[in-house]
Amino acid sequence: MYWDCFSPYIDVQRRNRLAGLDAELIRPDGKKVLGTYMFTLDWSWENKGIPDLNFSETPEHKCAHLFKVETGNFYAYPNNRIIWYDNSWVFNRIDENPGYEIDTTVYS
Repeated sequence: MYWDCFSPYIDVQRRNRLAGLDAELIRPDGKKVLGTYMFTLDWSWENKGIPDLNFSETPEHKCAHLFKVETGNFYAYPNNRIIWYDNSWVFNRIDENPGYEIDTTVYS
């Protein structure tokens, strides 16, 4: 897992659009493993009286998609570390990063 929990309040959901899809998960060491989507963990607010605007308690919002991988282990991954397999999305897969960069700038 790339990060710790953004909040102790978690919503669990199985997203129908992703149910059963396979994906390549990019590990921190750059290696890829194949996994099957199971469900998503999304962090929420403690106070149910406050409208849930899909923001976590920290300034950045990420959810964790859980996968069962080929080895039998379970991985929790953010969107930007997943390459989904869905024939309705992509026909010609890319073999390497075409130059995309992750923005790690911290603004204050």
